[in-house]
This record gives sequence, structure tokens and C-alpha cells, in this order.
Amino acid sequence: MVNQLLQQPLKWEQRQRLTLLEATVFWSGELSTNVLMECFGISRVQASKDLTLYQSLCPGNIRYDKFLKRYVVDKAFKPAFMTGTAGEFLQVLKVQQDRTDGAVVTLVKNLPEIDVIEPVFRQVNVTVLQAVNQAIVAGKEVRVHYQSMSRAEPVKHRLCPHALVFDGLRWHTRAFSYTHHEFRDFVLARMSSAELTFSAEIDASEDVAWHEFICVRMGPHPGLSESQKEAVEFDYGMESGVLEHKVRAALVPYFLRAMRINRDDLTRDAMVQQIVLLNRDELDKYWLF
Repeated sequence: MVNQLLQQPLKWEQRQRLTLLEATVFWSGELSTNVLMECFGISRVQASKDLTLYQSLCPGNIRYDKFLKRYVVDKAFKPAFMTGTAGEFLQVLKVQQDRTDGAVVTLVKNLPEIDVIEPVFRQVNVTVLQAVNQAIVAGKEVRVHYQSMSRAEPVKHRLCPHALVFDGLRWHTRAFSYTHHEFRDFVLARMSSAELTFSAEIDASEDVAWHEFICVRMGPHPGLSESQKEAVEFDYGMESGVLEHKVRAALVPYFLRAMRINRDDLTRDAMVQQIVLLNRDELDKYWLF
């Protein structure tokens, strides 16, 4: 289907709208004409034409739900304008996040040859990611089969997810667990299945650790020479030997791991560790390892 679509005489902006249309209905489970209108500044008539065109090009992918008064994803859905992978979804989320920070995307010529080294992308069941995201968007609960590393066999959990997290290596969802009676992080790759159920009973505003921001303060390893410290300070953009970074309290452990800061950072070889945690007492309760 993809090859056939590529042969269609579609304008660039039209293809962009159809891609957004497909991605939105795939990941969130539904789409209204207002989404296309708001994102592209087009009229309702044009948005309706795009939906009609998409249905003609990709029959069976979406259908109009008269009760919800919007288009919903069909069970026979097959991606045509996108790949439908977790990696692609992450790129979309990053672009959206960068856009709110005022980032500008440009087409630049005469770029040098470059190779970016990234960790191996950890696998995640796309249907699980899709279901959890739809639960967040629709304000619903999910029932999952979860394989914890503290148990030999998987356990059923009833969750109220309210956010997705990518820690640089793995996908998580921040959710209220009825099993634990508290908000926790759950690794999506450990879910063998996820099924949407009832409307969520828990308000995400009750997740204090998610809405609270903690300041993580880092500095050069004291074992470095003055010249080496200056190099590290410049490398990390430190001011007066201190790098401050605000992180959601719930995500502090993942941030510390991403920065390669552990409990033993002060005792490790300065040439290897290079930066250490400065406000250790304040963050003592956030260590995961």
C-alpha cells in the first residue's frame, strides 16, 4: 500500500496532513476534524476533504463513529504514511517537545559527514504502547500482564496511566497502581498485553512526585586538577562550578542514571567519573541503584 501511495500525485503539504491524520488516529485511537484545522490552519471543508481522501486511499483504516462524533481507528488498520513503530512515535514526541521550547527545524546544505552513536533501541510491543497512550488520551484504565524482575511469573495489574516517559533506553508509563495503592513507573517492555477498560477513577493531579520538580546540582569531580575542572565546567555549561537541572521528582533516578551518577561517584576514578552530585543529602531517597 505504501508504494502505491507514494505514486499518488499528492502535494507535500497534503501528504503532511495525511501523515498527521494517520499518526493521530493510530496512536490516540481517534481523530476529529478540529485537529487538522488547528495544526495546519485549514478550514473545516479542507479537513473533511483530507479525511475523505485518506479513506479512499486507505480503505478500512478508519471509520466514523456517530456516537463519539469523530473518526476512530479500525481493527484492520495498516500504516501507509508512517511505519507505526515506537521509535517513530518517540521522534514525533521529541519534535513536539522541542517546538514548545522554540526550536526551529531547517533544511541546511553543506553539512559535514557525521555519525551519531546511540544506545541500542530497546524493543517495546507497539500494541501495548498504543493501548497505554490511548488510555492516557481517553482517560481510561488499562489491565496489563506485567513481568516484574522481583517475581518469577507475570502478574495482572489494574493501572490508571497519565503520562509516558522515555528515559533514553526504555519506555515507561507513570500510572496509579491499584495493586500497590500508589503512583509508580511501569516498564512497557515488561507488559505482554494491555487492554483498555473503564474510565479512570484516579486524578493525575494526585501524583505529587510527578508534578513536583527537584533541582539536581552537579559539579566537577574533586579529584580533577584545576585545569581539568575548567574543561569539565565548560563541557557541561556549568556556572561557578555548578550545573543545576530541574527534574520531575518521579524521574530523578532515571536522570541520575542517564548522567552516570551513582552512589559511589565520589570514590570512583575522577578521570572516569568527571562529574559528581553536589546535593546528595537532598536526593538520597531517589536512588534506584
